Amino acid sequence: MDFSVLVVFFLVVVGVSVIPGPSTLIAFAHGARYGGSRALMTAAGNSTASMLQAAAASAGLGLVITTSAFLFLLIKYAGALYLIYMGVQIWRTAAHRLAFASEMEDVRFAWKRLFSGGFLVAASNPKAVVFFTALFPQFLTAGHNTLAQMTAMVAVIGVVAFVVAALYGYAGAWLRRLDFSRRVMKAVYKATGGLFVASGVGLAVSRN
Repeated sequence: MDFSVLVVFFLVVVGVSVIPGPSTLIAFAHGARYGGSRALMTAAGNSTASMLQAAAASAGLGLVITTSAFLFLLIKYAGALYLIYMGVQIWRTAAHRLAFASEMEDVRFAWKRLFSGGFLVAASNPKAVVFFTALFPQFLTAGHNTLAQMTAMVAVIGVVAFVVAALYGYAGAWLRRLDFSRRVMKAVYKATGGLFVASGVGLAVSRN
């Protein structure tokens, strides 16, 4: 793959990744609640899921999903239900006292919970595999090693997914440090939870 082509691919992935969605919203919510450094685990989960989806697309799973209506619907509805579940959980968090300090000091804090949250939210959308399946061929250069090109693109997706989610996580932590009132923070959590529910419903009712 020519370097110029890789740069264009990188810019396309960045442009798609920075658009607010479930993966960035969960990173933002975790950053606001647990701090930016801990939200890096959420970013790592998001990055891992994105790379697995990209690898699956390159291995042909995207073609299987697009040709199997049952499999696609199964994954789609499972992902939709998980997004709705996450939205309800975030909404419920707003209904309780946001004891940020105590959670930040909890030495028994489950880091894997943040990682799994980021991973499952990113993995819950089967359209990502279909998207990567459609995107990759546009940037493959004839006469070059296909495996090497695909590996480079998967790596780019992983790095971009991690950095973007991390930035959203630190944005959430920055918002928390502004010491907004409890009412404002409740509104932020309710809005985030509502967006998750809306994303899940939108995924469930989408035709394609």
